[in-house]
Amino acid sequence: MKSTYLLIISILCLFYYSNCKSDRPTSNSFIPSGPVSLVINTDLPEYYHLKSRGNYIYLPGGNKGVLLIHTFDGYYNAIERTCSWEVDKACAKIYVDSTNLNLRCGTYTGSKWEFCCASKFMYSSQVSQGPAQFPLRTYTVTENGSILTIRN
Repeated sequence: MKSTYLLIISILCLFYYSNCKSDRPTSNSFIPSGPVSLVINTDLPEYYHLKSRGNYIYLPGGNKGVLLIHTFDGYYNAIERTCSWEVDKACAKIYVDSTNLNLRCGTYTGSKWEFCCASKFMYSSQVSQGPAQFPLRTYTVTENGSILTIRN
């Protein structure tokens, strides 16, 4: 009887420990954070183009900057420009590829595009092509008429 209980407890312990989380990160929480507190008035000339779906702007803040996109669904997404793959590399910065309607990791040298890790992301920040495995960090966007408030 005791050996049966011992066997059951051993199996349960083995099952429990085999399902424990590993030390591998499971989110974009390892992307360094920086302060983000922006207010955008889309009635102003420099931001008026954001009223149209599909337009975007690069803004200061966060770790490597903030990308504000007016999605084709009519929402505003604020995304950290730090790529979620090898975040410490200087080239690991997100840019909009408007010809393919996605975001990509790399940098411009003059007018020439140079890939950093070849990862691509959707406008929602989700990975569409690796090696990146985690989505980009997003920030909260609150819309009140023509005023957009972006915060982390």
